[in-house]
Amino acid sequence: MIYLYDRAICEDLNKSFNNKKSVVQVIDPEGAINILAQIQNDEIHYPAVCLKRLDNQIDNGRLNFSRAQKGFGAVFDEKDNIYYLEKSIPIDLSYELHIYTTNTVDMDELIRELIFKYTNMYFLTIKLPYESKRKIRFGVSVDTDAGISHTSGTFDYLSAGKLYESILTLKCDGCIMLTYDGSKLQRTEHKVIPE
Repeated sequence: MIYLYDRAICEDLNKSFNNKKSVVQVIDPEGAINILAQIQNDEIHYPAVCLKRLDNQIDNGRLNFSRAQKGFGAVFDEKDNIYYLEKSIPIDLSYELHIYTTNTVDMDELIRELIFKYTNMYFLTIKLPYESKRKIRFGVSVDTDAGISHTSGTFDYLSAGKLYESILTLKCDGCIMLTYDGSKLQRTEHKVIPE
């Protein structure tokens, strides 16, 4: 289910850049160049932004024992007469945006746009493909504690031909994992026998 969060962020980034030459994929940064080359038929266009999900973990501060273990009534399928309990576990999700450019001007402009976009909480929505078919809103913001790291710069570009690369860390709020347990409801009839 976590891939839905990945996809929502990537689709939103694609809309933000509004440029067919910008490629945003959910891939490891180490494999970015090969995948970008395959997508563009060996014509790599920069700048490029790659999204990398960091380790996710259960958010114990928001964990609710009843919701995680028993669940609560969320969906009733009238056609098959099944009542679904929704179990939820809150998770902490963080991402790194790896920005690749061939010059400092593009790098500075992309970082500026991304910081202003995600400085205030930016909300996105995912639609669940499960029994409930409901939508979940979650927030994305810049992790100000992590800052911006620059892994390569002018010297690397000039001496080794390595692209300029900067990393911006994003954190998500309100993310959950869900599962559904269904039980078929049976109809029972009772007869009252008069005395």
